[in-house]
Amino acid sequence: MWASIRRLLARTKSLEVLFGDVLFESQPVRGQSSHSNFQWQVKRGLDEKSYYVCVKMKPDGYAGPEGSPTNYISFDLATALKLRADIDECIALAHSYAKAGSRSSAIARKP
Repeated sequence: MWASIRRLLARTKSLEVLFGDVLFESQPVRGQSSHSNFQWQVKRGLDEKSYYVCVKMKPDGYAGPEGSPTNYISFDLATALKLRADIDECIALAHSYAKAGSRSSAIARKP
């Protein structure tokens, strides 16, 4: 049953990514607000062939009318440099998963 639901969800790109397996997560980085954070992820799509580099984010604040998809999070220069290193690592991992056709579903966490 799960396989048929998985195939149905995989037809929609956004659902394929949303419900895909998380293979790697960088450490979350806090923004300027104490409740905000930003984290890179590598996910495998529900089709088990596609790989994505994703952002998990709680913004510093919201702008625009209620329900606006425009959100903001700000980082100092040192944190921005760390985030750049994290995205480079996630891109390399996603590339290696895609190249190897990895079937691993374990979450790898950065120490």
